[in-house]
Amino acid sequence: MIARMEKLFIVGSKRLAPTVLFTLQQVGVVQVDSVPRDRLGEYRLEPEREAQLKRYEAVRSAAVHAANLLKLELDAGVEPFQGDLEDAEAASSSMEQSAATLIEKRERLTDERQLVDQYAEAVESLAAAVQGLDGSSRLSVIPFVVERRADLEALGPELASALNDRFLLAQGPVGDKLVAVIITLKSDAGAARGLLHRVGLAELPRPGEYAGLDLRTMAARLTMRSTLIPQEMAGIAEELRRLAEEAAKLLPGIWTRASDEANRLQTLKALAFGRYGMALFGWVPARMRTRVVESLSQFGDELLSAFEPAEEHEAPERVPVTMENPQWIKPFEPLISFLITPRYDSLDPTWISAILFPLWFGMIVGDVGYGLVFLGIAWYLSALKSRNQELRLNFLKLRLKPSALGQMVQIMKPLIMWTVLFGLLYGEFFGNLLTQLKVFGTRAEPGMIPVLIPRTNPVATAALLIMVSIIFGIIQVLHGFILKAQLARRQKEPKAFWEACGYFGGVMALIIFSYGFMSEKYPFWLLVPMLMGGALFIVGMIRAAAPLMIVELPTQCGHILSYIRLYSVGLASAILADLSTDIGLAFLGVGGVPGLIVGGLVGLLLALLIHAILILLLTMSHVLQPLRLIWVEFFTKFDFYAFNGRPYRPFKLIGSQKS
Repeated sequence: MIARMEKLFIVGSKRLAPTVLFTLQQVGVVQVDSVPRDRLGEYRLEPEREAQLKRYEAVRSAAVHAANLLKLELDAGVEPFQGDLEDAEAASSSMEQSAATLIEKRERLTDERQLVDQYAEAVESLAAAVQGLDGSSRLSVIPFVVERRADLEALGPELASALNDRFLLAQGPVGDKLVAVIITLKSDAGAARGLLHRVGLAELPRPGEYAGLDLRTMAARLTMRSTLIPQEMAGIAEELRRLAEEAAKLLPGIWTRASDEANRLQTLKALAFGRYGMALFGWVPARMRTRVVESLSQFGDELLSAFEPAEEHEAPERVPVTMENPQWIKPFEPLISFLITPRYDSLDPTWISAILFPLWFGMIVGDVGYGLVFLGIAWYLSALKSRNQELRLNFLKLRLKPSALGQMVQIMKPLIMWTVLFGLLYGEFFGNLLTQLKVFGTRAEPGMIPVLIPRTNPVATAALLIMVSIIFGIIQVLHGFILKAQLARRQKEPKAFWEACGYFGGVMALIIFSYGFMSEKYPFWLLVPMLMGGALFIVGMIRAAAPLMIVELPTQCGHILSYIRLYSVGLASAILADLSTDIGLAFLGVGGVPGLIVGGLVGLLLALLIHAILILLLTMSHVLQPLRLIWVEFFTKFDFYAFNGRPYRPFKLIGSQKS
């Protein structure tokens, strides 16, 4: 549910402002807002504080830049740096400059290594070919590398035409390329280079220290550097490692301290000030009010504070929103905040997601074996969290911190429970493995444990499971319209209220009509609610002044049929799981006793491989299918996405040590 918020007003002496802000920052539950300055002036930092703010911001920026260069995480849960501002400036600036210098050297060496790898052999060959002519005062030597022989063939006639045979063009193979050189008079060198570019060729690059060197000297230097560069790279890597170790101890604390100080000085500007007094306005969750009162009691009569409940009908878009849910619901809050922050006068549907998402996931997957695989994954993630390690999936470029892993484990628990329970109902363990082994059984194939709903037998169970899926859809779609009507009354939106009532009646009338049509009966107990629903739809359409509702009504009913995916997607995955197991079992007994052993091993490995591929490929789909039903078919019924709220961002210390 959305937490009830209260407005906080604080009035006191101007000199108390920094101390009050520090106290509130320690408490960490007040979101400070700008005060309307109708009569009070805007606070302007004194020159000394303004300079201090800029210095702390520079320290924070330097710490972030150094951490990025050294690939370090700036963890907020560390003790803030205890030194003074000068020490923080010196440490952060030194690390930033050292890291930048080392990385610049590494990049230069990387470029030089590429030059050596690409051209060392070619330069050596060219140096042997020109025999020192590139040191002549009258001749120019233009070396280049050719990727395609056709380019070289096109260059010859161009040179002959432009230079009247005052040139020499030599070539030779080096590896899979051709190296070539143009020797001409210095007065013709510019024209030769122009022709070279015209046919799409480029002169041999000689960057940095290699500029101006003759080919023989360049070849010798490249040979020498091919030995020295790896040693220099290793030295820089070692220096970066040591610097990163040192920075990991200091930078997070420096960043934390600088962020806390800069945030506090910046927040001073949100206060309103008179000549001698100051005023502060903020928001506090109602359950946190006592903490604020206790923290401000130290100021006694020098400070006046007052609280006022935030009313839903008074600018609800301004009220910060935070959630207050039981522990079993809280892990599912990101499924809502990922989309939007609900507005203060809206509702928090997290509890619905916490119930239906795991239930429908289990209904789709419904396999005891897969549930045990998910249990193993959850156990592994939980072990990582307990060791305070993050999960890195480099091929997906994904990194999950221990806190995120803990949240994932909490979400996985009900998913695993429902997956196993539905697996027992369906009689599925890695498909039909236990059915083949006569552990699970049906009327046609008896076993030790009777299967209640063999979903891979559509003749026997399709009607039941489709009906269950449709009932889920009916309940959720109608519930969505009920929520819309309730929200419309709360928000004093009569058109939205009547639109919701109209759709509720219209959808219910069409559902009853469809049932009667399928059963070929329209008894009085069905006819009356159907007519009442139709009448409610007409009244709602007229009162909402929305004639297009009659066009949208079939679409709203069609959303109910979308819930059949709970059965169809699950059936498709169950059939694939059965097929995977059948392929593995097919290798058993091929070729007598040796075939039984070899075939069993091959079949086991093949079945495990196919099941692993199915889990990898289908799990994401099985996650998205129930979420889609909640996010699209359900949330759109009560215009959830139309009421975007303001997230609650309390003014608090970043670090864990609140000193």
